[in-house]
Amino acid sequence: MACRDAPVPHTPAVSRRAALGGAAALGLAALGACSAASSSPPAPAGASSSAAGAVSVVDQRGRRLTLAQPARRIVTVPMPAASLVVAVDQGPSHLVGMHKASWTAMRDGVLGEFFPEVLKVEHDIATTDFVPNVEGVLALHPDLVAQWGDQGAGLLAPLENAGLTVAGLRYGRQEDLDAWVGLFATVLGREDRGQRIRSAIAASLAAVRAETPRTTGPRAKVLYFNRFADGLKVAGTGTYNDFYIGLVGATNPASGPGGLATGGMVGVDVEQVVAWDPDIILLGNFDRALPRDLYASPAWSAMTAVREGRVYKVPIGGYRWDPPSHESPLMWRWLAMLVHPTGPRFDLFGEIQHYYRLYYDRTPTPTQLRAMLWADANSHSAHYEQFHVS
Repeated sequence: MACRDAPVPHTPAVSRRAALGGAAALGLAALGACSAASSSPPAPAGASSSAAGAVSVVDQRGRRLTLAQPARRIVTVPMPAASLVVAVDQGPSHLVGMHKASWTAMRDGVLGEFFPEVLKVEHDIATTDFVPNVEGVLALHPDLVAQWGDQGAGLLAPLENAGLTVAGLRYGRQEDLDAWVGLFATVLGREDRGQRIRSAIAASLAAVRAETPRTTGPRAKVLYFNRFADGLKVAGTGTYNDFYIGLVGATNPASGPGGLATGGMVGVDVEQVVAWDPDIILLGNFDRALPRDLYASPAWSAMTAVREGRVYKVPIGGYRWDPPSHESPLMWRWLAMLVHPTGPRFDLFGEIQHYYRLYYDRTPTPTQLRAMLWADANSHSAHYEQFHVS
């Protein structure tokens, strides 16, 4: 499952808020590259609803699912799906079960503060490798279970054999994210919400593409670590991280000529990273690594990204910003501002407020913004003053 947005076994870690120090006191997985989405995406293929209240949708296996009425009890195994259900539904009232790593993202991110009740949702419904706890899922009486649809029958059959309605999903391309929004909007009876969300994401994608500076010279080398603290794993060819690094006008040294022979998330050693000598290093939200860990280590001291102070912990909001999710437009903007620190300025805080009102009907406080952006953990990194929250 190395190419999935996969969790790691739980280990004690530096919490995001602990790493932020005195912020409150101050008052403040192989993923494919995507193609452009249209500014007004069509309705999801096969989606329909009737005057009687029945809803019908085709999942990403090509299988039609029909519910007698919009789903009122949903269980999600794929990790971003839980936060996405909350965003489409503007709350967690119909989410009754999720993967533990989904719950962890809500606890460490802002959703647990926006909707404290979400932290009471059952999250012991699958193993680390997404094998379902069928007895536990059945006890939740779900109308719909979302599960990986492209990782073999072993993840799907136990649920379907138990008589559950299962939506098979795949993940990693922008088209897949768009399909998830459409599917959940349909089964929840919120097609209007789905259309608004998909159009907003498509508009952001078009804007980033149009505004990315064009250069004929060398592009910044950006390396993303999916894992760092307990073994190095970087994003190679075909990952969503590789996609958005290119989207903002940078290049991924782990991809293409001189990169890794295999795609997906791949283990590497320090010597390989030193040889690539990235200009910018991104630390994901799947382990406890922080920029200070690289700045304090002699093994990394000669690297350009470390020497110039361009190591950053990726934000975590309603979901982790590093893998694909409904909050990916915010990741694109944040990364573009770091790759092009002297380029045209963009109102990231305004964009966060726009999307959070759309998704959650909430406006983050200054303290929440600092936490989302890892303001204290990133405070010693170059160009991060542009994200100062007063």
